[in-house]
Parts: sequence; C-alpha cells; structure tokens
Amino acid sequence: MRIAVLGGGLSGLTAAYALQKAGASVTLFESSDHLGGRAFTDELDGFRVDTGAQLVGSMYSRFRKLMAEIGLDLVRVPGRDALWRDGRAHEVVYGSVASMATSGGLPFFTKMKLGASYVPFLTRHGRSLDLHAPEKAAAAGLDSETIAAWGGREMDETFVKALVYPQLGAYYGARPEETSAGFYHILARGGMDVTLFALPGGMGSAAIRLHETLQQNGADIRTGVGVERLSLSIDSAAVVAGGSEYQFDAALSAVPAPVLLEIAAEIPADLREWLGAVRYRASFSLALLLDRPVGARYFGLSFPQGATRYVAAVGIAENKGVPLVPSGKGLLLALPTPESSEALAEMESREIVERMLPEILRAIPGIDKNILRARVYRWRDGSPIFFPGYLAHLGAFRAGSVKMHPRLAIAGDYLYAPSVEGAVSSGLDAAASLARRLQLAN
Repeated sequence: MRIAVLGGGLSGLTAAYALQKAGASVTLFESSDHLGGRAFTDELDGFRVDTGAQLVGSMYSRFRKLMAEIGLDLVRVPGRDALWRDGRAHEVVYGSVASMATSGGLPFFTKMKLGASYVPFLTRHGRSLDLHAPEKAAAAGLDSETIAAWGGREMDETFVKALVYPQLGAYYGARPEETSAGFYHILARGGMDVTLFALPGGMGSAAIRLHETLQQNGADIRTGVGVERLSLSIDSAAVVAGGSEYQFDAALSAVPAPVLLEIAAEIPADLREWLGAVRYRASFSLALLLDRPVGARYFGLSFPQGATRYVAAVGIAENKGVPLVPSGKGLLLALPTPESSEALAEMESREIVERMLPEILRAIPGIDKNILRARVYRWRDGSPIFFPGYLAHLGAFRAGSVKMHPRLAIAGDYLYAPSVEGAVSSGLDAAASLARRLQLAN
C-alpha cells in the first residue's frame, strides 16, 4: 500500500513511522524546509534553539516510549521555574506540591485553598482527568465552563491570574477566559506529581531521528513541498504538490484542521463541520542570543495576568539541564501573551523585539547590552484552543460519530492536547486506524 502523509510535524512523522512499521510505503510532504513543526531545534551561531516545545513530562508515556524505540535517551532535568510577583521572581519546582506551598509566587490564602480545596478536587476526579482520554472530563461534567469562571467561583481571582494564566498563556497560547475548565484540570492533575525530561540535542532531535529511521527504511520525505490539493475516491487518494499530481492508496493528514479544509474537497460533510469547529491562534517565539549567561537559577519565568502586555514567559536555555548553549553564553526565549500574539505575529521581527524587550528587561535588567542576535520563529496555526465544550467535541470524534472517508485518517495535537504527547498520540492513533481499514500487516 502507498500512503501519503501530509505534514512533517511530530504527528506526521510519528504516523509515517507507524505506517511504515505496518508495511506501508510512505511519502511524506512538508511545506516548510524543516521537519518537526513546533518541536524544532534551530542551530544558530553555535547555539541550539528549541523554538517551540521545550520539556517532556513523566506523564508523556507514548512520547517517551517512542523515543526509547528509536534510540533517543531523555535526560531528567531540575524543573526549577519561577513566578513573577511583587516585582521579582519567586522560584518554584513544578510537580512539587511542597514547593508550590512554600513559594512566594502565590499569596498565602491562595496557597491555603490549593491545599485544602483544589488538590483534593483533582484527586477526587482523578479518573476523569486523563491526558490520554480527555473526553472523560466532559462526561464528568467538567467541560461546560471556562477555567476562569470555575476558578473565580471555587478558588479566587488570584488562582486564575497568578497560576492558571501563566501556564495557559505561556505554554498553550490560551487565556483562562476561553479555556475549558476540564482541560485545565487535566493539566493540573498531571502536574501534581511530575518529573521533567529533555532531549540532550534539543527537542528537534526527535524529528531528526524519526526522519533518519524513515529514510533508512525507504520512505520518501519531501520538505519544502506543500500539498495544494487532496482528492479522495472510494479506492485511492490523489495529491497535488509542487505542481505535480501523485497517486496513492490512501492519505493521512497531519496538518492543522484549517489547512486540511483548504486543500481537501471530498471529505464527508460531518467531518468538514467537525474540523471547522477547531480554533487556532497564530503564535511565535523570540530567541535572544547573549554574550554572557543570564545569571538566574531557574529555567522558565512566567508572568501573571495583567503584569505584562506582550511577554507571557521567558525561558533561560542555559538552565534547562541539557547542553544547548555555548559555554560562557546565554540564550533567552520569550513567548507572547495570548492577547498580543496574533497582532505581534504579523509584525516585522524588529517591531516584535521593540515591544517585548522592555518587558523582558524588567525581570532581567541589563541584558540588552549583551544581545548578539535576535530571531523570531512563527506559526500561522499556533496552538489549538480547547474552549468549553471542546472535550465533548473530541468525544464525538473518538466515539465514531464523525463519518470518515475510508481512504483518509487525521492526526494532530488538536485531537488530544497541544503538546508533543498529543502529537505523538494522535499520529499513532491515525496510523492504527488507517492500517485497520486497509488491512495492513502488523
């Protein structure tokens, strides 16, 4: 069987790898000049810049299993971050309830409520807060309101602004006012007891190794070749890419939902309607290469809602726990607030630096004199937004209520969570589904 995989992000690479293992002949099309999507490591003047995805949690079981299978070792890292409060950074170790309780990043009464109310709530609902089955949270009635509404009622406004917002804004490009309470509870439950890991060569090492494995086994990998049209019939799939048409037995789409809607014509109406409900927010990251280390001990610094206009978080790469930065140098990666990301993403790189740098300097003064180079990395379709009702939307897809074309499968982190675990899980699922339908050998 000849199968076209559309999209060379982590979900597409994972799907291609699984299909190849099942006996398929795979051709992968990726519109950009590199693979990995947001899990990309740029090599720049001796620095290795993780442009999007940063770290891996111990609950990312399918990603970790895949890395072991392709021979990549994950390294445990300190997980020391910081929350900005009252004009300074307060260190905290994520995954440690004790560290959260003692950190000055949250007021005393909010910390009391966390221990007395929120941690018991997460424990009580633990079976419904499953990263690998997010629809369970909808079935438990936790998907009908935003985490801002839930948190303001059940906890306090500081919980929303100082704890929920930094996590959602920095790592998922979303605001509490638009995010499903159930989705946030899933993230929080996973973070109660988590160990963090990194890939020694950067997160892009995963894409590089998958690419190497695919090519060694005969896959055709085409970067810089975007798919212009996907046509499906009862027994084949035709792909128009780079001005040429190619025939396949089936196709697996691992591009964002809006892109699939743009290029595909014959997908069933209810699948088209289902995909049309998926929302994205354009985003970017700003890397600042420095001629000296920053000097702080933590890796990530997150800002509470309202403290900044443009910067949601800053990562200090030399503190990640893996060697990505040359000795004696420093590397900052700034992530935008969800309120500003789409407008900033349309600006020239110089304008982005002009707006973000003053806010970075409030927390890390003086580094403007040490900047060697700045680079902006952009994603038109950044992270999917898990709005109230979206987990139920996923449940309909998983239950088979959405009619699929027999020659098409879909993958992407919008089918699980905006993370490397979501990308890998969706790629494995899509490959398994298509292999069953085409009766590929195991």
